[in-house]
Amino acid sequence: MQSFSLKKYLISALAPSMRSPSGITGWIARRMMKTSNPYSTAFGIERLGLQTTDVFVEIGAGEGAGVKTIMTSEKVAVPARIVLVEISDDFRKDLKRTVDDLEQYQSTPSYSSPKIEIYGNDCKDMSSFLENDSVDKIFAMNVVYFLDPLLDYSKELYRVLKPNGLGTIIFGCKLGAVPKDGNVFINVEADSIKDSMEKAGFLVTSEFVNVSEDNPMQNYLEIKGVTR
Repeated sequence: MQSFSLKKYLISALAPSMRSPSGITGWIARRMMKTSNPYSTAFGIERLGLQTTDVFVEIGAGEGAGVKTIMTSEKVAVPARIVLVEISDDFRKDLKRTVDDLEQYQSTPSYSSPKIEIYGNDCKDMSSFLENDSVDKIFAMNVVYFLDPLLDYSKELYRVLKPNGLGTIIFGCKLGAVPKDGNVFINVEADSIKDSMEKAGFLVTSEFVNVSEDNPMQNYLEIKGVTR
C-alpha cells in the first residue's frame, strides 16, 4: 500500500507532464508510466477480441505496449489495419522504435503483415486519416482523464466507429490513482465519463478488471462504449 500511495503522490506532482510528456519532468512521467501502463495495456488488448479483418485504433499508444502485444501474443489476432495515435513527441519516438523492432515478424513468409500507422494528432479530430464508420475497435489506457471536453472527443470516436453495434471503444481508467485537480486530470468520475459517452450516442457499460492481486496499480475500470 505504501508503494501505491507513493505512486499516487508522484502522479499528482507530475500532473502537468502526464498528458504529453516532455523535458525533465516529462522524462520522469514517462518512466513512471512505463512501469504501470504496459501490463494493464497488454491485459486490456487481450480482452478486446480482435479479429483479423478489424481496423483497430489505440489512442495514447505510448511507447507501444499495445502494438507489441498484438504482434507477439498468441492470445491476440492481428487486425488488418493498426492505427496508433500518440500526441507526445517523446513517446512517439519510442513508439516508432517499437514498430521498427517488430518488423522481424513482418519478414516471416507465412506472416500476414498488417498496416501499422502512427499519428501525432489530437484525437479530437482524426478526419485526415480515419473515415466515417471505418473502425471496429478503439482502445485507450489512462487517456480519458485528459480529453477535454470529453463530449467532443466522444463524438469524434463515435464518428469513426462502425455503427449498429459493430464499433466499440474501451477506456481503461485507474480513477483511484489519479488526482482530482480539475486542471490536468479533468475526467476522474466514472459517472460523468459514462454520461459524456452516452450523450455522444454510445451504449455504455463498465467492469472492474483485476489484473494483479499483488499490484493494485495494474488494475483498472473498463468503461466500454458500443455504437447504436
